[in-house]
Amino acid sequence: MHLQQEIVGTYKIAGISCRLECREENFRALLVSRYAAFSSSSDGAPEVTVKVDPTTAPSDGVEARATGPFARLGGRDPVLTIEGVGFRGAFDEVSGEGWITQPPDPTALETFLTAICAGRLLKNQGFLLHAAAIMTNGDSYVFFGPSGSGKTTVAELIGKGVITDEITAIRREDEGYVVSAVPWRGQSLTAPLSGLFRLRKARETAFSPLSPIEALRQLLPSVFFPRADAREIDRFLEIGGDLVERVPCYEMRFTPDGSFWAAIPRTRGAGAS
Repeated sequence: MHLQQEIVGTYKIAGISCRLECREENFRALLVSRYAAFSSSSDGAPEVTVKVDPTTAPSDGVEARATGPFARLGGRDPVLTIEGVGFRGAFDEVSGEGWITQPPDPTALETFLTAICAGRLLKNQGFLLHAAAIMTNGDSYVFFGPSGSGKTTVAELIGKGVITDEITAIRREDEGYVVSAVPWRGQSLTAPLSGLFRLRKARETAFSPLSPIEALRQLLPSVFFPRADAREIDRFLEIGGDLVERVPCYEMRFTPDGSFWAAIPRTRGAGAS
């Protein structure tokens, strides 16, 4: 099933070197165009390789979308699996190799890559967060919270320097943490992390420092977990515990007019010691 693949390219996705292969010319061209800004010229072996086998759409006319309840992630360690209407795949976390059979729509692949990168980061001093990230003056600020808290609003209000409005990769680098994005929800930008902000809409803007314990508690519901088992959660608590000791964390109450940006606490290089 997975013979005669052709390389789409090698890309830096959430800081991870990922090679994609696909036998179907049109879908391969779509991926090349879609991920062009994240292309990597590294000569080393990729950390992750995923082979994509496009198929026809489901015969019953149901559109195979890979979001919400239509995508089921599972599998037993060390194999991560994905399954849904018209698509299925598996990824070996030890070898770094996987495959997915799906309709010629990037949604299923990107859901799978999100899960793969989330698991990879947790093994290597990082994690994926449902969050917006904005870069200014060489530093980045991350805004997180549940659906409706204002992540997209914050990104749209500022506009310039938006790394992502939804999926933020945070990973350890040297003595600090850096922020980057995935191609399907962000730009190819990387910057040191200088502040974390738990969003709450309000009638006026105010910033309240969060203790490390409270910051960790607020972050946990916004973390991507491939399986959300005890091992993955414990691993995040270990990584996150170090992060919140190094990076200032705040609750940010704000009005949707952009005025918060001028008032935001800025501590350059906060993620480094």
